[in-house]
Amino acid sequence: MAMFANLEGLLLFFGYLATGLAMLAVFTLLYMWVTPYDEAREIAEGHMAPAISLSGAMLGFTCPILMASYMHAEFLGFLAWGIIASVVQLLVFKAMYRLLPQTIETNNTAGALCFAAAAVCAGLINAASFMP
Repeated sequence: MAMFANLEGLLLFFGYLATGLAMLAVFTLLYMWVTPYDEAREIAEGHMAPAISLSGAMLGFTCPILMASYMHAEFLGFLAWGIIASVVQLLVFKAMYRLLPQTIETNNTAGALCFAAAAVCAGLINAASFMP
C-alpha cells in the first residue's frame, strides 16, 4: 500500500511539474506575442531591457501557479490559476506600457526593472490571494 501511495505521489509530482513547465512556456510565448516588440530578437542582440522585463513577467506568472500547486489538490484548479496568472501578467504589462511607453524598445534598463518589479509584485499579490 505504501508503495502505491509513493507511486501516486510521484505521478502527481511529474504531472504538476510537466503541466507547470508547459503553462510557463505557453505564457512566455503568449507574452512575447502580445508585446509590441520582438523580445527574441532584442535579447539575441544583447539588449537588457526586454530580458529584464520578460524575466519579471515569467517570475510573476510562476508565483501564483506555485501557490496553486501547493494549495489545490485538484488539477483543474491548478490550470485555472495558470490562466488567471496569465491574464494578470498581461494586464500588468499593458498598464506599465501605458505608463512607460517605448521603455523596452529604447533599451531603458531602469524602466525595464520597473516592468519586472510590477510583474513580480502582481504575481506575489495574486499568489497571496490563495491564502485563507
